[in-house]
Amino acid sequence: MTHPLPDGFTARPATTDDAEHVASLWNDRLETTRGERPSTPERVLKIWDHTKFNLTTDSRLVFAPDGALIGYAHVRDVKDPPVDVFGGYSVHPDHAEDDWLWDYVFTWMEAEARRVIPKAPKDARIALVAGTSEQDVTEQRELERHGFGHSRTFHLMQIDFSSESPPPLGKTGRWPEGIGVREFVPGQDDETLVAAYQEAFANHYGIIHQPFEAELEEWRQLMQDDDFDASLWFLAIDVVDGVVVGLCICKAAAVGDPERGKISDLGIRPAWRRRGIGRALLLHAFAELAGRGIHGAVLTVDTESKSGAPALYEGVGMRSMRANHTYVKELRPGINLVSG
Repeated sequence: MTHPLPDGFTARPATTDDAEHVASLWNDRLETTRGERPSTPERVLKIWDHTKFNLTTDSRLVFAPDGALIGYAHVRDVKDPPVDVFGGYSVHPDHAEDDWLWDYVFTWMEAEARRVIPKAPKDARIALVAGTSEQDVTEQRELERHGFGHSRTFHLMQIDFSSESPPPLGKTGRWPEGIGVREFVPGQDDETLVAAYQEAFANHYGIIHQPFEAELEEWRQLMQDDDFDASLWFLAIDVVDGVVVGLCICKAAAVGDPERGKISDLGIRPAWRRRGIGRALLLHAFAELAGRGIHGAVLTVDTESKSGAPALYEGVGMRSMRANHTYVKELRPGINLVSG
């Protein structure tokens, strides 16, 4: 049951025409906590543009009596099986002390998230997952007040390309013995990429072990994005048999930071780890980005990663810029099908 609204306040699902107002709401909140306004209508529309996301049933806007947008929520049931439901939310800073508004947002999210239970495996644990930045103590307080527990902390790490950066390997540099690199070829490498990804990330926090075809469809959707650039998707190859042993997926511009590229995924298959392949892929990506006139790069890392990723990134000169917290609320106990 959704928490009631005070007289004069209204709520409805979002439409694509609301993207500009939702981006503005997110920016109003982020400006008070981080001094940034990174969201855009295009970014909002991209979040909504998923074959398993229904804007009519999976989003909610809350309006003040004067028509101003003051609250937002969505749930994303986009994984197979649907054991983790991802919640997004925002409350305008002018209403940060209105408990009723937070109550409405979180009770709506939970009620909608519970709709996945009949679709999930019978004995599986079901959870609602949400996040917040380390600066937003109000959101942290409200998540905890509504039964969420802190699960993980991720750091946004950054490097600026300069004379102080580690020397890039480039296209013909010092790769580990027997290892080479090439660009991803859409249509040719789709299944090979997914197989390598599933193996490389099998034990990473938050990973749901999806059927191969479901994972393949998600990656093919990524290839339809406007910012998809196959020349920035790098595959590490065993030069003897041509097997893909690692991957580094990049974008030319990070969200809210067009001066820096983004390292979206960097993974090495277990049998090829501890050979310097991850570092070589990362430096190769830096060289490619720098060669395009891009000033730096960012990535997100799990602070509790067992793969040694934080040390790898620090070792090539990256530094933490801020932290983001993941919170989880269990909706049904059971067997946890999520890694980590």
